[in-house]
Amino acid sequence: ALRVRVESVEDDFERERMIAGIEDIDHMLDDILSLARVGRSKEQSDTVDVRSLIETIVDEFTDLGHDVRYQRGEKQTASIRETLVRRALRNLVGNAILYGKSADIALQKSGDRLLISVDDDGPGIPNDEMETMFEPFLRGESSRNRATGGSGLGLTLARAIARDHGGDIILKNRESGGLRAILSLPID
Repeated sequence: ALRVRVESVEDDFERERMIAGIEDIDHMLDDILSLARVGRSKEQSDTVDVRSLIETIVDEFTDLGHDVRYQRGEKQTASIRETLVRRALRNLVGNAILYGKSADIALQKSGDRLLISVDDDGPGIPNDEMETMFEPFLRGESSRNRATGGSGLGLTLARAIARDHGGDIILKNRESGGLRAILSLPID
């Protein structure tokens, strides 16, 4: 109903601003509903080639003109709910692009885990604020505000998805600068 009403606003600038506000609300509601559904998904786990999943996400972002890199390695499979893990990875890559302008993705096997690292060249996060970045609606630094987009739920949702799979997300500042987000998933 709001979208229909907005179309009657004559001022182009004001109309576009209102449409952007409605889209922000729409995205936030989608994130909130997704977060509420984690753990209750009806999607069954399937054995998925995680390497191919990453390649698909890289293609999505590069098709939009973003600088996202992935060095293809060995095929690695895990039993996951693909739609949910895709969402978590998109959130991590989206954050890397938003705050670091690019993303470098790596996949490696470590014991009984697959580790997907997403590196950026952004400002990083103060160590004492790392864990708070997973709190809903929270952004760390002043550049992480509504003007940069997002609902403040991306990391919260990504971690909930990872933990629902028996994994986790860990954030680390890189010695060379920037942030590394590691999505850990168990291998059957």
